[in-house]
Amino acid sequence: MEAKISEQLRQLIQSTNASDYVDVIIELHHDQEDDAVEPQTRDQRIAHLKETFSRKIIPLQEKIQGIGGEVTGQAWINQTLRVRVSADKISLLRDHDEVARLDVPHSLERDIAR
Repeated sequence: MEAKISEQLRQLIQSTNASDYVDVIIELHHDQEDDAVEPQTRDQRIAHLKETFSRKIIPLQEKIQGIGGEVTGQAWINQTLRVRVSADKISLLRDHDEVARLDVPHSLERDIAR
């Protein structure tokens, strides 16, 4: 289970007071069943993936709220949630069935072709 927590997040937890809130990215497992469904158009495929993601995150959102955290963002396209939760509650998220990995937010940098 410890492998679900990135090294960067582990270091952040160790350097933070247990009751301090931290931002965490939750990567969810990708469902193979989603790949098996073949909607006829691109728009139908996107709608299906969005709907599946919305249903999948409901129990996790309830758990996050139940431990005093909040969902601050979500991305269906890469199956992630951004949450704010106290450092001492992160292990409770790690044990959730849908969670593949927990990490710190990373900045995106523009790839400039030369």
